[in-house]
Amino acid sequence: MRSGIRYGRTKWLAVFLVGFSVACADVSILPSLPASLEFAYFPAPAIAIGDSLRDVDGIAARARAIVRNQRGDILSDAPVRFVYADANRDTAVFVDSLTGYVVSLKALAGSGTTARIAARVGASLQAIRTVLVTIRPDSVDHAGSKTIDTLRTTLPDTGSTAATANTSAPLSVTVRHIEGAAGTLVPNWLAKYELLQPANPTNDTSANVFLVNDARTVSNIDTTDASGIASRFVRVRSSKFPAGAAVDSAVVRVTVFYKGKPVAGSPIRLVVPIIRKP
Repeated sequence: MRSGIRYGRTKWLAVFLVGFSVACADVSILPSLPASLEFAYFPAPAIAIGDSLRDVDGIAARARAIVRNQRGDILSDAPVRFVYADANRDTAVFVDSLTGYVVSLKALAGSGTTARIAARVGASLQAIRTVLVTIRPDSVDHAGSKTIDTLRTTLPDTGSTAATANTSAPLSVTVRHIEGAAGTLVPNWLAKYELLQPANPTNDTSANVFLVNDARTVSNIDTTDASGIASRFVRVRSSKFPAGAAVDSAVVRVTVFYKGKPVAGSPIRLVVPIIRKP
């Protein structure tokens, strides 16, 4: 009888220890298990037919995904795979599964302009991000009037009304694709704006002059619209610039890249005359 009781306790203890070891194993494995997948934004909204995905400077870039465990820690060695999610529609886009480099081989089927790229980890985690397919940019020129209106600053420089008053007219450029003698407008392509005078390479909003978009939000990169036009504005701190009553200027350089090189007509130098309103 005693031996039976002893056997029963031993068996129960063995079961308990086995269960305990499995629980510990689960807990120790969890930090290495992917729990979430985040598909990072592409460095550019569009890719030119016949080229790879590139950033604003025209440097080839790849798709990136961030994998985290249940604690939110990044798993840098997680096996992410990339695929062309619209492969059942056409073979217009090639995606290197391991590196994430995306290449547009030809125009999309029909009149499509949007391609979907999927990032996957295992059989349960997937995220999709879209990229636009457009024609290559060949040239850029100053859109509209060649003469930029003088900006007459106002004080005090407070509130939205003053912000608008101390912002220049749009500095616009047009991007085109040249095929023979005809030119076609290029939508969804990046144009890079830089303040040369007063120099503000980081577009710091605490500086005397910086660049903004049409919502008066700091921005030095724009995407061409359906008309192939990109625009940015010069925003002036009227209490700091210009220093006196004389006319001063803000000088902006606009560059459009293709395959790492400025396209014809680029960069464009635009000068905004500025005078302090008496």
